[in-house]
Amino acid sequence: MSRLLTAVASLVLFSQLQAFAQAPATPLPVKALVLDAQQQAALGIQLASVQPALGGLWLASATVTVPPGKEVTVTAPYPGVITRIDAGLGDKVQAGAALATWSSPVLADARRQTREAQLEAQTAQAALQRDQALLAEGVIPAARLQLSQNKFQAAEAARLAREAELRSAGTGAASGDYASATLRSPLAGSVVDVAVSVGQRVDTGAVLFRVADTRQLQLDLVLSPEKAAQLKTGDAVSVPSRDAKGVLVGISRGVDATQQAKARARVTVPGSLRAGEVLSVQLHPTPPNDAGTLWQVPARAVVSQRGQSWLFVATPKGFQPTAVRVQSSNDDQSVVQATLPAQSRVAVTGLASLIALLQKGE
Repeated sequence: MSRLLTAVASLVLFSQLQAFAQAPATPLPVKALVLDAQQQAALGIQLASVQPALGGLWLASATVTVPPGKEVTVTAPYPGVITRIDAGLGDKVQAGAALATWSSPVLADARRQTREAQLEAQTAQAALQRDQALLAEGVIPAARLQLSQNKFQAAEAARLAREAELRSAGTGAASGDYASATLRSPLAGSVVDVAVSVGQRVDTGAVLFRVADTRQLQLDLVLSPEKAAQLKTGDAVSVPSRDAKGVLVGISRGVDATQQAKARARVTVPGSLRAGEVLSVQLHPTPPNDAGTLWQVPARAVVSQRGQSWLFVATPKGFQPTAVRVQSSNDDQSVVQATLPAQSRVAVTGLASLIALLQKGE
């Protein structure tokens, strides 16, 4: 008997949906729809509870990052081969700790040139000191001393440039093997990415490690320009799924190529946030005076018809179509302004069936 009822309900639903698809779009009637539990089950209707969003609540997407200067990328300064890995993914390291050892003939040549520049500077300095003594004794003219000074300054400039090159590469002076060097962490933190293995050949500029100080996190938010225009620094941000909280510290008044604005929030309660993850966050702006009652509902529960948004609110006898005003929305949740009974439940599946039944009953 139950199978027969299900088959009949499915046939009725199919005919209703055909009629709905062929009929012109019209506003939903606001009369109640009477459906018992068996009919709701046959139509595949499921319910979800709504939650009050008191004091104003907007939804947005955010990426968990670390503040500027708290994350560094360690790259290969010269082409070479990785000979040893000293730190792995997730390891905590101190500033200056060894990350890897590598070998490069280009590094060996750079160190050789640096050493040659140092020797030339020493030779030029000795010649300058000798000529200063000879000039004091009247043996050589002043022009000879000026020439020695110029040679020394040129040699010293070459030495400084070579040493600066090695310092910027993070290699320093050679300690035995001119071709080998140790890559070290520029700051204290955790290794959040390892992109190299022992024996791997790397080119200049290849990313080898990323190290981040994750003790302080931030949220990079993507917003519509309308929302960004109404936010201000100091507004609260929360991430219920991670038990985290934050506060807005920067809001962009411009938009990017996708016509979206951006904002930045400092995390005050990290909860279980992890750097790099993308998640949904809640913004708590100061509500306007006419904000009314705001509710948080599943995004799929909201039906749009002719520019008006609706919810199908469950009643003891069926459903009541209720007009709502969407304040904000993402893929999962929507915040709507509406007059709803406390502890209301709304339909989240079978919405096309409900719309078809309502329009047929007009």
